[in-house]
Amino acid sequence: MEFLETTIYKVIRRTYFYLKETGRENSFDRFPYLNILTQRLTQDAAETWPEGGVISSARYHRLLEKLTLESEAPAVLRTALDLSLAALHVPEFVGYLNYYTGNAVTIQLACDLEGITYPAYAAMARCLQKLQYVCRVDWSKNPLSHAAIEADNRLLAYLTGSDDLTPPLCRKAEWFLREQKLHPLFTWCELKEKCVRLLTQKKDKSPILQIAGTGGRRFLAKHTARSLNRNLLLTDAGHFRDCFGDNDGSFPMELIREAFLHDGAVCIYGIESDLFDKLQIKTEDFYRTVVLPFRETRIPLILCTQRDLLFPERIPCAVLPETTQPEREAVFRGFAGLFGFPADCTDLAARFRLSPSQIAEASLTWQSGHSSLTKVWDKKAFSRICCEILCREQPGNSGTLLYPSVCPSDLKVPQNIQNLLQQICCSVTKSGQIFEEWGLKRLYPYGRGTSVLLTGPPGTGKTMTAHVIAKELDLPLYQVNLANVADKYIGETEKHLEQIFSFAEKANVVLFFDEADSLFGKRAEVTEGKDRYANMEVSYILQRMEQSDGIVILATNFYHNIDKAFLRRLKYVLKYQMPDEALRRSIWESCLPPTIPHEKLDIPYLARQFEFTGGMIKNVVWNACVKAVCAKTGLSMEHLLTAISEEYEKMEQTVGKNVWGEYGYLMP
Repeated sequence: MEFLETTIYKVIRRTYFYLKETGRENSFDRFPYLNILTQRLTQDAAETWPEGGVISSARYHRLLEKLTLESEAPAVLRTALDLSLAALHVPEFVGYLNYYTGNAVTIQLACDLEGITYPAYAAMARCLQKLQYVCRVDWSKNPLSHAAIEADNRLLAYLTGSDDLTPPLCRKAEWFLREQKLHPLFTWCELKEKCVRLLTQKKDKSPILQIAGTGGRRFLAKHTARSLNRNLLLTDAGHFRDCFGDNDGSFPMELIREAFLHDGAVCIYGIESDLFDKLQIKTEDFYRTVVLPFRETRIPLILCTQRDLLFPERIPCAVLPETTQPEREAVFRGFAGLFGFPADCTDLAARFRLSPSQIAEASLTWQSGHSSLTKVWDKKAFSRICCEILCREQPGNSGTLLYPSVCPSDLKVPQNIQNLLQQICCSVTKSGQIFEEWGLKRLYPYGRGTSVLLTGPPGTGKTMTAHVIAKELDLPLYQVNLANVADKYIGETEKHLEQIFSFAEKANVVLFFDEADSLFGKRAEVTEGKDRYANMEVSYILQRMEQSDGIVILATNFYHNIDKAFLRRLKYVLKYQMPDEALRRSIWESCLPPTIPHEKLDIPYLARQFEFTGGMIKNVVWNACVKAVCAKTGLSMEHLLTAISEEYEKMEQTVGKNVWGEYGYLMP
């Protein structure tokens, strides 16, 4: 006979004999099915019942051992558990109990079957608290001696060998098993030991820990649980929404039961301020409904929260610090060794301010996309993965993230500008050598970034220069949308700018402010209240730019509109002029590649005759190509001259016949 069946039939027979001793003879006459079941309980089965090597026997005794640990009434707890299993497995037994005792399974019945004195209220409450780890307890019943104790199919499934979560719970929680594969903790080893120590303090009966910060909280929680030799049941805090108001609040108890059954700990992640706003609750409500049920258990609870979130009662807290460059290098090096890719970990750590969990994500993304047979290291591809991870945090619609494709050869500027561009890129790539190896770090406690002002007439190459710098540094370009940054409300502009600067520094993008004079203009004499606040914005920008460790590029058509105080804080100022004839010729040649079907084009004439900027030349070439395509012919001088005439009209400039020189016959 199966172990559980023997257990169930045995407690049913004990109940029959108890009723018989109290004057209720032949109680099975009304319930003959129970009599048939108990007759299966042979003497051999009853005697061998405590033994047995089957899984149900092993799990039953292990569960009973945990349930009765430090209990004043272990026999009562065992009998109550057996009664609840019998009521679940044999529905007729519930009717039997109700008919003869007026109740279902209760603590009072368990005490009666054990023949012991009815326990005091406090002891009875402690017994029920123990039982609710595995059964449902009706705490609303008065007196508690008549509180119904009800087992469910999950308990029965566990005892028969099933470890699967119930269908409702499996959609809300997942197990991390201690024997599962887990990447090493390449940093924060001391922090993990602190977490283990806080959860095993002898003075604290209820082991609850808060891990605060960003990036790696769940990973640290998994390592902590493994060090405690426990499985970890993880769930998102958003799944507790049904616990508030008039909804069912049983979810915390379901987690407690699963953790109790499987020697586990529970981790609740995603505890952020915006969650409380969505649920329209306070931290006190969350603590009382979700955290407090764990206070009376020995189930370790780990709460993953934002850095500054505080609970009404002090909970031991481990704060994840911002990773330093050496820590990031250690994590990069660890994953590079784990997956076997020859990354320059020092360079990656300097360029990408990723958290350990983000470095793990980047490494796993790379690994999943490259098989062990075709694994060829691609620095740019891996950098792109790192950029994409960081850029998920970009602030709203404050700008556009671009991955430039233009090369230095595409930019036609004078040699002095080209030299400065090389110097700018070198100042970024060699900053570590200058600050660290050459010892200039102490002279620059802040403001180690690179700031560049590009000024000159429209179309002279300022925007393209920003793209070239980003391309040369192999970094994304974040072009700020100034219309969404400036705000009429006091303090909002500064708030938006702080978000942009913080994002740019963390994501290691090139920050580009086009038409910067609208935001970085001169401070005015205070004649009205609005002038004072406008000056405060400019002062804030000055201070924030000087503190920035990133790359900031400003572009303006109006150099004299820029506040002079900015110039002191700018490391480079590049002044663009209208291109001369030689430079114009180079621009025309780059804009008219051999791939364009064309008749004979007089490029020296075009460069000599029309004093256009690079931007204007690109517009002319595009419009001329459109005309040629529409006419189904190759590009000709007539197409180009017509497009030039339209460009003059766009600028509201009247031109005479003499402007066209030797090609005037082509113009009407």
